[in-house]
Amino acid sequence: METEHQRPAMGGAHRFVGLAENLERYAGAPTGAEPPNVNGTNRGYGLVFFHLEELHLTTVISSGLRFQPLGAHPAQELACTVYREQAEAARHLVDLTSELLVQNRTFLVPDQIVPNEKPLLPGTEFHGVLASGHPIFPSEFTRFTDPDGVEQLQVFTLLPVTLGELNYILDHGVTALRQQWARFEVDVFDLGRPSVA
Repeated sequence: METEHQRPAMGGAHRFVGLAENLERYAGAPTGAEPPNVNGTNRGYGLVFFHLEELHLTTVISSGLRFQPLGAHPAQELACTVYREQAEAARHLVDLTSELLVQNRTFLVPDQIVPNEKPLLPGTEFHGVLASGHPIFPSEFTRFTDPDGVEQLQVFTLLPVTLGELNYILDHGVTALRQQWARFEVDVFDLGRPSVA
């Protein structure tokens, strides 16, 4: 019997017709892409860059995780939204987390923390990411459905969290951290932001 983590990826690219247009509707105009073989070998996913001019936000979204045998149902892709000047950091976070999922043949669940012993970004205190719905895009960005209304894909947004915030989550839970972010009006799109814990 196959376990939840061993289930093969469900095939059928037809299930994702309209996905690109849906992502563009919320994340903005596509401005570039990085192919799966950017480093020579096929890593199993590419990266696509979108820019939302009116908010000066860049969103980096994985493309191809949905076809990997990660066991996720519905399928998954990852996103990270930051200010345009920080796009390279968002690329790094999506690439790193996607690579981890492909190597371990696993997937994310809502509000999952992916910690790291060292800072994920040089010169910052970000020691992990929180898999979440998008802070400002509507649920149609996070949950892509086919024409029959069947959910085919979840796009998890990676929110960088500091070491102090990781420990705060362990002590108080994700909801409590979100309340702290709201209390201190934390701009989660700014990778230069201070820690609230």
